[in-house]
Parts: sequence; structure tokens; C-alpha cells
Amino acid sequence: MKSPLKTPKNKPVSRSLESWLMVVSVLFISLIAFETMAVATAMPYIVDILDGKNLYALAVGITLAMQLMTSALAGPWADARGPKPVFYAGVILSSVGLSIAALAPNIEWVVVGRAIQGLGSGLLIVPLYVLVGQHVHPDRQPRFFAAFATAWVLPSLVGPFIAGVFVEHSSWRLVFGMAPIIFALIMPLAIVQFRKFNNGRPAQPVRVGKIFWYALVAGVGIVLLQMVSAHEGAYTPSTYLTLGIGLALAMVFAKLLLPTGTFRAARGVPATVLLRGTTNGALAGVEMFLPLMLKELHGWSATQAGLVMTVSSISWAIASNVQGRISDPRLRDAIPVTGVVVFSFGAALTMFAAWPSITGVVVLVGWFFAGLGAGYVYPALSVHALGLMPPERHGEVSSALQIADTLGASVLIAVGGIVFALTGFLGHLSFAIPIGLMVTIMVSLIFVTTRLHPDEEE
Repeated sequence: MKSPLKTPKNKPVSRSLESWLMVVSVLFISLIAFETMAVATAMPYIVDILDGKNLYALAVGITLAMQLMTSALAGPWADARGPKPVFYAGVILSSVGLSIAALAPNIEWVVVGRAIQGLGSGLLIVPLYVLVGQHVHPDRQPRFFAAFATAWVLPSLVGPFIAGVFVEHSSWRLVFGMAPIIFALIMPLAIVQFRKFNNGRPAQPVRVGKIFWYALVAGVGIVLLQMVSAHEGAYTPSTYLTLGIGLALAMVFAKLLLPTGTFRAARGVPATVLLRGTTNGALAGVEMFLPLMLKELHGWSATQAGLVMTVSSISWAIASNVQGRISDPRLRDAIPVTGVVVFSFGAALTMFAAWPSITGVVVLVGWFFAGLGAGYVYPALSVHALGLMPPERHGEVSSALQIADTLGASVLIAVGGIVFALTGFLGHLSFAIPIGLMVTIMVSLIFVTTRLHPDEEE
């Protein structure tokens, strides 16, 4: 079977340099994955130490909003100037942001650091994909992308535990401070080796298209929503104005970033993109509250609360592997609705932990099932979306899926934070309500699972 991948633009590099690219890429992706899992575990304890609980949702979600802005810039920049300067900029911004967060005297500076980190994160992954596409022989490219996916596994398992150890026995600042140190140690060698990768053509002016400006404005809207989630006290007219402007900007320009018909679940790719982005968003919107709930209502330590991330990572890996072995078309058609139902069931179970009289272990059980559901449906939607389009449009579909992931997570984190803030007077029930909202959203997606095939007229 002939590979659908195109021949690299440049001559493939030597096997030794190719192996080096593999190792460095996996290392950087693993660091990004570790940081993601560690921060999710540690943030409830960090906001408590810094007396900034009202900024919790903002500190968690602002990284994704900023990442949306620069991820739309990374592609045009890499095409015009080559992937190396994009990657270097990503490392510098990420390191600066993480360093600011690590040294932050208060929660406001943690938010600033997280925002700058997000700008860098949006520039890190795209250039690695471009380097593989330009310099690795097509026959060996699948091995790279499989390694990129695998690079998330170990950090997902050990990252929460390590973060818990840092918070309990050392300092929460190491959660942010370790990655910049590792970046500083490996970047000198990386720069020397990257010089051996030829860009293949003279540098061109960076031409950003409409997508970048849409992403920029949508990102601003999401940041405004997340700022509203940080508001303390009664909402004022200016608060509602900010909420309205943020919602309008986020929704209008998000619509322009996604395939036509996404928000109305048009059959085929639009419905698939909607299901994927909303699933990822609901996952992030629930997961944000689980370590905080276990800490506040059940007195769990950071290490214990980190088990939430670990169990869902294990169940995700199991379900992802199972769906990958299913080849019968009828069984594959049942994957989306099965995954949505199992995820909704698991997420609903976690709500019961909002009552302190019920053991926090129910969160681990529920989130294990949620991981099964999400891990079952998430990769299957990627395969389904690509299968609906010809190979020459796979890049377009992949981009839409990635944008939907980022939009879904950042918007629903903001929405969850706003609901949590508005219901704070209800005490422990303020955890159950935003989680219940995410479950309701997921249940509504059962309808969307019936529209994934473009074989019927609207």
C-alpha cells in the first residue's frame, strides 16, 4: 500500500540525526505533558497557599486561551521562516512564563506567568510536526507521530504524583520551575543539532491569514470570560457587560475558525468536530473541579488528589487501545454514542462527592469511567473525520480538530468557573452545579452522535 504522505520538501536527514530529532521531540512533548498534569493537580493547593481561590479557573484556563492565539500563528510563521525560529520562540516564552509563575509572590503573578506560558505552548508542537514532515522519510513518519502520542502516557501516570510530592514535601514552585531548568540544559545542544536541518528555501515574509485574526479575537473573548470567572462579590453592570462582550467575541469568531455548520451540528465533518471539541471541553470542565473538591470537602492531600488524573489516564489508555482494535464498521459506528454515555455516567458519579458525607473515592470510580468513555470516543473521532475527507484535505481537518479541542476546553473551563463563582453561596453544592452542567452538555451530544455521517440530507 502506497503511503498517503507526501515526500518531504527537503532531503531526508541521516538516520542518526533522525533518531536525535525523535528523542528531543519526545522529551519536549513529555515536559509539556508533565507540566499540564502537574499543574492540574497542584493548582488547588497553590491558590490556597497564595489566598487566591477566586482566580482558580482563570489560572487553570488562561493558558489554553493564549495558546489558541499563537497556535494559529505557528503554521504561517513556520512556512515563511522555517520551523526553527518558531520552536525557539516557543521555548523562550514557555520558559519565561513558567519562571514567572515559579517566582510569583501572589496568585496574580501566577496568572501572568501562565498566560505567557500559553503563548509559548502554542508555538512548540507545530514546528516539531513541520520538521518531521520536511526531513523524515514518509515511511518512518508514522513512527514519529506514534511516539509523540506515547510521550503523554508516562507524564500522565507520574506527573500528578510528582506534583503532589512537590506540594507536600518541598515547594509548589517546583511544579513550574523544573521545566525551565531542563529547557536551559538541553537547548544549547538542541540549537547545535537544529543547525543541521536545512530550511530548504530563503526566508519569506510572514503572511498571517484570516484564521490568525479570528483566533486572536476569539482568544480575547475567552480571556474576558475567564476574567469574569475571577470576579468576587455581586456582579455589577460592568461585569455583565464584560461577560456579554467576551461571550459574543468567543462565539462569533470561534464559528469562523471551525468548519461551516459546526455549531448546528451539520452532518459529517462539522458534527464530528463539534462532538470532539465539546467532549474535550467537558472533560476539562469537570476535571478542573475534582482535585479542588477533594481538597476542600474531603481533606485529601495533593498526592491523593493526583490519583484523579492517574486513574483517568489509565482508563483512557485502555479504551483507546480497545477502540483501535475494532474494525467492524457497525461496531465502529457505535463507538461515539457508547463513549458519550460512559463518559456522562462517570462524570455524573463524581457529583456525589460534592456531599461531604459521601466518600471522595466515588470521584476516582467516576473519573475512571469518564476516562474510559473519553478515551473510547476521542481517537475514534480523529479517524472518522479523516476518513470523511480526501488526503489532500487532511491538514485542514486536523487543524479544525485541534482548534475545536482548544476552544472547547478554554470556553467550558471559563463557563464552569463563572457558574462556580455565581453559586458560591450554596457551599458544597457549588461543586455539583458546574459538574452537572458539563454532564448535561455531554448528554445533549447523544443527538450529535447521530449526525456524524454525511449520508442523509439536512
